[in-house]
Amino acid sequence: MAKGKKYKSITKLRKKAWKVFSKYIRRKEKECFTCGVIKDWREMHAGHFIHKDCLDFDERNVHAQCKRCNCFLSGNLINYAIKLEKVYGQGIIQELKRQGDKIKKWKVAELEEIIEKYI
Repeated sequence: MAKGKKYKSITKLRKKAWKVFSKYIRRKEKECFTCGVIKDWREMHAGHFIHKDCLDFDERNVHAQCKRCNCFLSGNLINYAIKLEKVYGQGIIQELKRQGDKIKKWKVAELEEIIEKYI
């Protein structure tokens, strides 16, 4: 290791990437993906359809959701599925499922790219 150069922690980079990506999603979408309620982006969550590491930064899988849908209705997944097919077409759920079956180990460069893309 070169003097003065530090290894970057995957855990810290992943947290930062999620923070930046989540903010991007919540600011981009003006309403809850599953119920349509409109709230300030700071009151919204970035809700996943499928909770898998490999899909955490997939814009098809993560959308703005109100706290009610994301937390109290456990993602409101029936409405989420209906809306996914409406927006992305039939087969999107199967595609996300296939992607979600893959194991993903994030690399420093990948996380840095995500941060740069969504900052």
